[in-house]
Amino acid sequence: MADKLKSTAANNIVKFIDKHDNFLLAAHVNADGDAIASLTAMNQLLKKMGKSAVMVLHDQNKDSRYNFLTGFEDIQFFSDSLPLKKYLKSGRIESAVLLDVPSFSRLGSCSKILPDKDKVIKIDHHPFEEEMGSIEWIDESYSSASAMVYEIIRLFDIDFDLPAAQAVYTGILYDTGRFSYSNTTAQDLFIASEMVKLGVNPAEITNKIFFENSFESLRTIGAGLASMESYLDGAVNVIYLNLSQMSGRNQNEIEELANYSAAVRNGRAGLFIREVEPGFHKISLRSKSDIDVNKTARVFNGGGHTRAAGCRMHGTKEEILQKILAEIKKQL
Repeated sequence: MADKLKSTAANNIVKFIDKHDNFLLAAHVNADGDAIASLTAMNQLLKKMGKSAVMVLHDQNKDSRYNFLTGFEDIQFFSDSLPLKKYLKSGRIESAVLLDVPSFSRLGSCSKILPDKDKVIKIDHHPFEEEMGSIEWIDESYSSASAMVYEIIRLFDIDFDLPAAQAVYTGILYDTGRFSYSNTTAQDLFIASEMVKLGVNPAEITNKIFFENSFESLRTIGAGLASMESYLDGAVNVIYLNLSQMSGRNQNEIEELANYSAAVRNGRAGLFIREVEPGFHKISLRSKSDIDVNKTARVFNGGGHTRAAGCRMHGTKEEILQKILAEIKKQL
């Protein structure tokens, strides 16, 4: 039954894309590897079909680790003066594909430029939060939105070239944590092998994303590890960086601290908290047990997946910890 539903949703998306032109492509705020990769992969598909599209993110910065992806330089930041005529034949947004985003709040300012709901489709692997389009393909069994875009491209029977293969491979690689997370499936490994056959260089992409950090970022990772604290009888381990420690650092380069926080033997969950503005913190939650960190993150208007989620909160370190630990404790 699940396969039938997947087939129906995916085929409806194919029909929608065939029918429409002049697309807005958008993904979630703080766009990560899967968001950027799925965005560029979909953009390449539309171009091959003779459609026009503009890729827009709420963010005001792009993660330069992904600048090797074709189309990366064309990703726009939201503003009231988007150069639509540069990317769209009609000069206006007539339809939209939302990728890797479960809700309007996670879409950010891009929600202001969406066309009518019947001209919007959504492709997402997060737990359902909010209906955003007339056609929605939501499937948590997929590791990534990029793996779902792979399925769409296959349905169009369009040959993959190297740029498209690199985008799909990159998104899957990122969201499976180098094929090490519990969301990694046999299908992911199959898709990856197909992309490698097309010329994708696994070592090259892995190094670009995970192993090319600045000297200062690596020192910051070390400082974070040295400051790790344990709570709830060792069930939750926490890494905290204050504003001074974060100053001038590339947040994307130190995101691996979120995974380290959950890597403690016998620990059940981890938190990486960093102060990004005075009194304002970004929190990444990780789990390697039955603790659902998405459930916790959603209490604080965040979200994500069962094993990996995030949110943002105002307050001191102590205030934030007290609130988050109280929610996690409910699941212990």
